[in-house]
Amino acid sequence: MSLEQWSSLAQIVGSVGVIVSLIFVGQQIRRNTGALQREEHNSTMAQWTVIRMAIASDRDMAELMTAGLNGERAMDAADQLRLEQMLAENLWASFHIWERTQRGIFPKGTFELTTGPHLRGLLRTVRGEAW
Repeated sequence: MSLEQWSSLAQIVGSVGVIVSLIFVGQQIRRNTGALQREEHNSTMAQWTVIRMAIASDRDMAELMTAGLNGERAMDAADQLRLEQMLAENLWASFHIWERTQRGIFPKGTFELTTGPHLRGLLRTVRGEAW
């Protein structure tokens, strides 16, 4: 084999190596993107779990959210602040789902099917609407 033929063979082998490495890098990026999306899902679920557990594990908070939102009981300044903070947490967690849906991290329609109706329900209550 002549030097020119060896050179051509080396270029072919090098080109194949570049293609194989690009395929490998593409697969790694896809896996990494999937892992990041799972982390975003887990982070979102953790935010909502804090809110759900605050209501589920504390009867006083559950009563504040139900009777307080519907205007069924008088609220002092401390209860009003607590209710506003829970509304703010709900809004903030809802925003994260909306924003992650807009960025394509969550499937299209996730906000509209899950959080949108929940948020709409909160904001249609007597005190939710006033807030």
